[in-house]
Amino acid sequence: MSETESWQERAAKYTLGGAGIGLVLSAAMNSFQSHNHGAMGIFTRTGSTIGYMAAMGGIFAGTECALAQYRGKSDYINSATAGCAAGFIAGIKKRSFPAAVGSCLFIGGTMGVYDYSGGINAKLTALSPEEREQRRKEFLSRSESP
Repeated sequence: MSETESWQERAAKYTLGGAGIGLVLSAAMNSFQSHNHGAMGIFTRTGSTIGYMAAMGGIFAGTECALAQYRGKSDYINSATAGCAAGFIAGIKKRSFPAAVGSCLFIGGTMGVYDYSGGINAKLTALSPEEREQRRKEFLSRSESP
């Protein structure tokens, strides 16, 4: 969480992002089903996906920010706990406690490992442009040699 962004702003942003992802998923699910609801099936038949994805995004951001404020530091434990909370919501959609616990462990573990490892580009973004260019050239020279 950045210093300029409050937890409410971040939770709102993640909630809207989750709703957008839910809308796309709902549209995809609707397109594979046969029914007579037309395009409104996105909201009437598979629309709960939109709400669940929005809730997952908001709960993830809210939990992560609340833990960062409570603990006084932002690290992988916050991401793992927030992922667990969001995963639990995903499992609740199936109306199964074992699925909720499994989703909690899977998403929490995945987010914790992702954050612990520094994300996708953490090592590259820490380098200066000259160091990145040197790494790129070294990588390309290794892939060219037999």
